Amino acid sequence: MKRINIKYIIAFILIVAVLLVFFYYVFQTLTGKEKNFLQFFAINLVPCVFIASVDFIIVHTIYKYLKTSNIYFHVALNLFISSLFSLLVIFLGNFIFLGFSAFEINPEIIKSTIFILLWNSIIVLLIEIFFYNQRQIVAKDKIAIMEKEKIQYQYEMLKAQINPHFLFNSLNVLSSLAYEDAEKANLFAKKMSGVYRYLLLTNERPTVTLKEELAFLDSYIFLEKIRFENNLLITLSNHINTNKNVIPVSLQLLIENAIKHNITTSNQPLNVHVEITEEGITVSNNLQLRNTIDSSGVGLKNLQRQYALHKKTIAIIKTDTQFIVKMPFLD
Repeated sequence: MKRINIKYIIAFILIVAVLLVFFYYVFQTLTGKEKNFLQFFAINLVPCVFIASVDFIIVHTIYKYLKTSNIYFHVALNLFISSLFSLLVIFLGNFIFLGFSAFEINPEIIKSTIFILLWNSIIVLLIEIFFYNQRQIVAKDKIAIMEKEKIQYQYEMLKAQINPHFLFNSLNVLSSLAYEDAEKANLFAKKMSGVYRYLLLTNERPTVTLKEELAFLDSYIFLEKIRFENNLLITLSNHINTNKNVIPVSLQLLIENAIKHNITTSNQPLNVHVEITEEGITVSNNLQLRNTIDSSGVGLKNLQRQYALHKKTIAIIKTDTQFIVKMPFLD
């Protein structure tokens, strides 16, 4: 649970204590035991604050160490433990003031004990309401953070979609092909058009089928292999049918991440392998990092956050020679 501001705790305990002293005074008045209010208040405020504080500590400790979503069990356990504490306080108090005669059956002591137990139960229930309110605030904060991260991911994905470097490089390749091979230039332009069409069509979709993603990936790989030629080797092994769901552009992001962070030359070709099984998708590449690239991993972090919204986890494994990302399918 989110750490609670100490000022709120103190204010809450004081308010509860003051209210209970007031109610206790009303009870005493209604039963014909009128007393001076200020004197009564001064005498009973400190014990009320003490009991309310201990009850708060009991409830907080149970919530901290007992992880269960059963609210009824929590309330029952809190009432039971706090009642035992109250009985102990009553016994010690009576023993201090009455000595061994406290063990004798006394109707007044029994009435006071019953009242204090009820009074203590009210404290616990008020504390439970306080913690319930805190949990609601935390839940709303988490939802707000998740929505913010989702918006951030969508923004990052949008920036990737209109990445000027990708567009610039693609147009340069297209310009060169126009003079060298008109047929290949025409095919390159169609594939490039298909890539951007997919990006636009899936911009508002939270998931796509693996079949759609692989069709898009085929166009993207074509563009990159024309650009890097034999310096980039991408292989794909698909062992399942394509009736699965993934996040749009996720496979492209993983391949682009490998290209961005690794050397891709004739002397050091980059090998990227995409393997699709029933368990999920694994994208691996040989590790030959560039020295001039920022390796903050923002793209991967955003993809991890997006999968977290679906209660899924992306595994990242880095060895001396390999960089591996394991991505699950979505339900």
